[in-house]
Amino acid sequence: MAVVQISRIQHRRGLATDLPQLAAGELGWVVDDQKLYIGNGKVSDGAPAVGNTEILTSGSSSVSTALSYVYKGYLGASTTVVTGASGNFTRTLQTKIDDFVSVKDFGALGDGSTNDVTAIQRALDELYCDTDKDDERARRVLFFPAGDYRINASLKVPPFATLRGEGMNKTVIMNSGNNAVITFQDDEKNIDSNIGNSSATIPQNITFEDLTIYNSVAYAGVEIEQATNIKFHRVEIKGSYAAGGSDAVNSKGVTTLSTSTNTCNKIYFESCVLTKFARLVDMSQDVLNVRFTNCDFNTGYYGALIGAEMDGSTAGLSNGPRDVQFNSSSWSTIGQQAILVAPTAGADAGTGPRNIISSANWYAQTVANNFEGVGSIREVPVIQYNNDECASHLDFFERTELRRADGSTELNMAPEVQGIGRLTNSVKQVTLANNTGPAATTTIEFPVGSGTLGKSIVLNYKMERGALLRTGQFCISVNASTVAYHDDFIENSTTVGVTLSAVIDREDSTATDKSVIVKFTTTNSTSDVTMDVESTQLV
Repeated sequence: MAVVQISRIQHRRGLATDLPQLAAGELGWVVDDQKLYIGNGKVSDGAPAVGNTEILTSGSSSVSTALSYVYKGYLGASTTVVTGASGNFTRTLQTKIDDFVSVKDFGALGDGSTNDVTAIQRALDELYCDTDKDDERARRVLFFPAGDYRINASLKVPPFATLRGEGMNKTVIMNSGNNAVITFQDDEKNIDSNIGNSSATIPQNITFEDLTIYNSVAYAGVEIEQATNIKFHRVEIKGSYAAGGSDAVNSKGVTTLSTSTNTCNKIYFESCVLTKFARLVDMSQDVLNVRFTNCDFNTGYYGALIGAEMDGSTAGLSNGPRDVQFNSSSWSTIGQQAILVAPTAGADAGTGPRNIISSANWYAQTVANNFEGVGSIREVPVIQYNNDECASHLDFFERTELRRADGSTELNMAPEVQGIGRLTNSVKQVTLANNTGPAATTTIEFPVGSGTLGKSIVLNYKMERGALLRTGQFCISVNASTVAYHDDFIENSTTVGVTLSAVIDREDSTATDKSVIVKFTTTNSTSDVTMDVESTQLV
């Protein structure tokens, strides 16, 4: 109903107990409660109900009782959503707002200059450690709005915490102290060797999402200590290391710490970035079931250093990392090995890192060349397995060039994978030219390494020459300066007319390296031979 006339200003004042039914539009000021009311008017005039409506002021009832909330759906008032068993379910605005917890509710600013460590730690402790820590309803997602949250001490993350930001390089937690950005604590706030004391709950079921964790000094990004079921989704872990630098033992992107009682396990990284640490991943202590999937590893002295300090006897260092997998990830600008499984110094046989797997990764040509560019004389293996039960499966190695000893001499490329392990390559196709003899060189070549280092190579292949078909397995054994080979195959009818052989070639006096190269001869026919081949090496 339109307002057609204002005849007079009406108002009353008095105590709350004396508040009468106000006339339509009449104001009533309650002196003792400091509240303001207005009369609804008559139902016949269009008012929804007879009565007085409180006007929101600083003296009004708390938000939790003064206002209510009903979910309307994405269409708003026009939706047919019914939220209750009979009619709509109503919540107070306070409870609705409390569905969402922000670090800014605890005083963090994220303005790039204020030290927010106390406010953030207060939020973590209040949500996950204090009086109602055992009530699942208290274990809320802690939200970090986009901003630069500066801290000067490690954040100690307790069990059941979820830290969620608005994306990499949108929500940034940056540490400038001489310590890790993220460490862990139990639900009694015990840290380090005291984690789990007095039956406290150890760190577990913790999730980090859509954050950048940044250490501006040469210390760790994340120290995962005595923890289980830890997940990182779309998290960038960034340090201050510059390409070309030397190794620095304190500069670790991700590291794990265990005891004989509490072994870290079930650590998962999905779509994360690890960048600018001397050691992007450094795991020596006992840890089980670690997965890096769809991650980007770049700019480090080592990519993943596994078992370097494992000794087989010290508490937490008795077994070393087990079941660590790197899957469908990319690696670039790494001075030494992308993955180095260190030998188990001082340990008994059967101990040390096991089941370290690289699968379907992409290794750029900027890996394992001492930051000296493609073809450096100081190239090392991209992956080096110095302990048992390790494998590389369907990885792609961009580095294929020979090394340069000087301006005119070329040496063999360093092996892609070396040590105690298995390397399985994807299928490639080569053409064996018609009527070739004596034996010609194929493009199938394997770096052997130096000294008496041996290799066992198996080629599973298929040959086609018109209607002729051969399926076979070509086995090569290399040791020192000798090579032996055997070709076992079946053909569909008439012989395909191919003879395979293997030789050691390019024996470098400078680097004492050598390669084994597959050669072939073919009979004179009407066509070349197409050969599809998958290679497997015991390295």
